[in-house]
Amino acid sequence: MFITITKTRLKIVGLALVVLGLAFMVQPGYAEGGRAGEKPGKTTTPQVSTPRVSQPAPAPTPAPTPAPAPAPTVTTQTAAPAQPAPRQTTPRPRRVIVETAPSGLPPDGETRFEPNEVIVRFQLSSTNASRNQAIRGLGIAHLGVRTFTLSGVTVHRYRLPPDLSVREAITRLERSAAVVNAQPNYIYLLQQDSGATKLPQFGNAKVDLATAHVRSTGANTRIAVIDTAVDAAHTEFSEARISVFDTTDGARNVDPHGTSVAGILAAGGKLTGVAPNAGIISIAAFSTDASGTTKGNTWTIMEALNIAADQDVHILNMSFSGPADPLFERAMNGALAQNMVPVAAAGNEGPEAATLYPAGYDTVLSVTAVDSDSAIYTSANTGDHIDFAAPGVDLLVLGQSSGFRTSSGTSMATAYISGIASLILSANPGADGATVRSLLENSATDLGAPGKDGIYGHGLPNAAVAITGLLN
Repeated sequence: MFITITKTRLKIVGLALVVLGLAFMVQPGYAEGGRAGEKPGKTTTPQVSTPRVSQPAPAPTPAPTPAPAPAPTVTTQTAAPAQPAPRQTTPRPRRVIVETAPSGLPPDGETRFEPNEVIVRFQLSSTNASRNQAIRGLGIAHLGVRTFTLSGVTVHRYRLPPDLSVREAITRLERSAAVVNAQPNYIYLLQQDSGATKLPQFGNAKVDLATAHVRSTGANTRIAVIDTAVDAAHTEFSEARISVFDTTDGARNVDPHGTSVAGILAAGGKLTGVAPNAGIISIAAFSTDASGTTKGNTWTIMEALNIAADQDVHILNMSFSGPADPLFERAMNGALAQNMVPVAAAGNEGPEAATLYPAGYDTVLSVTAVDSDSAIYTSANTGDHIDFAAPGVDLLVLGQSSGFRTSSGTSMATAYISGIASLILSANPGADGATVRSLLENSATDLGAPGKDGIYGHGLPNAAVAITGLLN
């Protein structure tokens, strides 16, 4: 009994030691890297010594029955939701803007244009091929292309062959879908008469210039004189600020008209200019041809307006006139939008004559001329578009080679209104074109029939009153 118990105990102890040894061999808590936050170390298996038993070793434990092999896993794939087919986008057609404008055909009987030139405006969407197709068969030669800032369009200038009239060329060009419109290259003439006998300088007193000069002399303003070339070397301009430009391709600039106009504005020697401290931007757009006629045209004037815009002028002095011109009209609208003050001569074709332009456009200050007694100049144009009267008969003005001459016409009167506008703007740089117009109107001495009329407009402005009205 004693021996039996001993053997049994030995068996139990032996089994316990075997289990304990297996437990130390596994050590699951440190197999994959030790305590949290510690790097895994080298794992060692402790050696466990099993006490030697003199008794026979216990019968071996039967080998465990192997676990059945796992059944093959069958993966059932769930069909993904059907994705919508990519949307087929149809390319949008290119948007083509079709520009429109009235036909540029001149009115019946209108002949004041270059007889062998046309100006063409093409659609912005037109191609070289479509433009070439439009002019094919006409035999015309390309003279140039320009974008005119104030008109806001790009146009081409062409010379016509001898057997193609301007009207026929315009008619044929405007049949093309590539052409917006075509027009003549209109001719403009200066508005002066020379040869007067009297030599008074009465104009300054008529507009009360001496009183106005106490407050303003035109400083910090710029006046574009679009005319014949100004002789900046004239002795009367020794203190003047004059910049000189030319759009006439080097043509003959022998007419002193531009110098006379600039002298009314800025003379500073024997004569006193209306705005002697204004900057004068002389832009020669008129020249004398072989027949002795001094003229400019749509193209040279549009070029001059481009320069005026580049020079940031405040006032456009246009002492010339001519026919209605769609490109020119667009430019005057553009000038007003850029806060320029356009001033133009009403014309010297007589009281029964048709309206001349650019004075006839609503955006332009139209000026007629009066003499020392405030009587209307007998050759002046009339009409409801007349805005103001100014001194313009038998004026002493600058001539060639530092000389002097006398002149009459709405051209010279225009310079007076441009000069007074300069005084107004110099006194208040924030004034816009509408303010300048209003101050001129409110300062004017009514002439002729009460109120605005078709001969004197609002009447004769007073420079001193206009300046006082602004400063008050």
